Amino acid sequence: MDNKPTLDVRQRILQVMAQGVEALLPSFDAQTGRFLSEPDGPIAPGARPEDIGWCVINQDIIYPLAVLYTTPGTRFYGDRAILEMALRGGDAIRDFQDPDGQVEFLKVDGSRWGPTYMCWTNYAWLEAYWLLRDEMGAARRKRWEEGLTLAHDGQAREIRNLHVHNIPCWKGMSCYRAGQIFSRADWQEAGTAMIQAVMAAQQPGGYWAEHGGPSTLYNYVYVHGLGLYYAFTGDESLLPVLEAATCFHQTFTYPSGAPVETVDGRVSYHDRISSMGWVGFSATAQGRRLVRYMAERLDARRDLGRFQGGAIASAVQHLIGGEEAAINLDRETFRETYEDWAIVCRDGPWFACLSAFACPPVASRWGQDRQAFLSLWHDDQGLILGGGNSKDQAEWSSFVANGRLIPDRGKLMSDASGVALWYGHIQCLLRLELAEQKAVITATAEGGPALQQFIVQAKPGDTVRSATGAQAMLGGGALRWGPRQLGDWIEVTGCRIALPAGAQFCWPTVAFNPYAADGAAPFGAELGVLAARIDGQPIRWIIERQP
Repeated sequence: MDNKPTLDVRQRILQVMAQGVEALLPSFDAQTGRFLSEPDGPIAPGARPEDIGWCVINQDIIYPLAVLYTTPGTRFYGDRAILEMALRGGDAIRDFQDPDGQVEFLKVDGSRWGPTYMCWTNYAWLEAYWLLRDEMGAARRKRWEEGLTLAHDGQAREIRNLHVHNIPCWKGMSCYRAGQIFSRADWQEAGTAMIQAVMAAQQPGGYWAEHGGPSTLYNYVYVHGLGLYYAFTGDESLLPVLEAATCFHQTFTYPSGAPVETVDGRVSYHDRISSMGWVGFSATAQGRRLVRYMAERLDARRDLGRFQGGAIASAVQHLIGGEEAAINLDRETFRETYEDWAIVCRDGPWFACLSAFACPPVASRWGQDRQAFLSLWHDDQGLILGGGNSKDQAEWSSFVANGRLIPDRGKLMSDASGVALWYGHIQCLLRLELAEQKAVITATAEGGPALQQFIVQAKPGDTVRSATGAQAMLGGGALRWGPRQLGDWIEVTGCRIALPAGAQFCWPTVAFNPYAADGAAPFGAELGVLAARIDGQPIRWIIERQP
């Protein structure tokens, strides 16, 4: 089998990883061995000044550093300076451990989330140890081994209850790998049992349910963990699971390579490519093409962040070679249903997803209300309408009807033109047509009135204009335009949107952020809302890209 295409992809990943590392090297604190970063949102109430700017997962960079130091192909190969940073970075993890091997989950905003076996860092630390073990003195090696043993003893204990979730999946993979490295059969047995439980829990459609349904972003974690386990074991029983997961992800990927948030019940839209999942994808022909597609679009400054739990480094080290097969994004035009709960379509520069996946709200802060069911993308502009879900925020709902912002159930229309959603006795329909020059969205409510809404990717600094001549730059304060200010159309996010009668545009709204202790959104997360009432007659929105 010809491995050359995958080797080229691996070299591409290596080069981009080197760019990302270079940008982060100034964040190294030589006194502590910690890699520091700026909070992207407000400082947590009561945060101690000395806690702000560091989280133990910042240290995950030691794995990319170790790969760069030991892998020819960049200027960092054999660079003793990054070797010293990697070694000091591992020392900092060990310094931070409690006697039982846990660390405090301290975030860069100064918030504290309690003790944990931090699985992302423990795996990155483990692989860095394996690559650099002959480059460290006996005392440091012994100290690292003690810390890694404590961490994996703890993780092995935790995963024996076989609770399936993305974190236990990652811990199971890491325990198996640690068992290989340290000759611990008990860790391998615990890891294998967890991986088998994860395989058995995969849902029809290639995803693992979190808070009632799929989470595009967190599904990458399962795929990456299973892919690494497959790379470590060669266990071919994983291949059907990885093939199903690859089908899910090649379906729910935007033309930019970013994940489609429309079917995600946990995470809002972001424009970054995830390097999670690539090892698992590379076990299949379609997945290897998907990896190449994303690698070609990978941008170090935008995408790599803190290296996503060492995922980018493991893609260099453990990527699987083989032939490639075409994916949806190789096609210029298509409209396909996925299982019985989503439609994905493309026509030239337009790409869209409609979801009919409905489930009850969950009490957990991590599960958002499944309330938004359409996203619209244009190659020149990126995401235009959509952005995901929030929690207890009616303005993020595609429809508000019968006193409800979440539907009881959903269904695809038989002709695949759209989705039907039931809010008690009121049925709301959302149809989408794509053509080369425009997208047309039609909304209907049967059985009673409804409010129909879109999140608009209108960000601070954007300028909005309307048919009446009104104009405003977003960011100077709240904006609320009704029919008098709007007229027949609004220009926003590089598009002109023809409006139904009575439409309103409001700005700003921000989604609930479960990753901040107080739910506060990151800086610059403000978006807009377009809304119109349906009362008897269908309403229509026509979106055209402006030159």
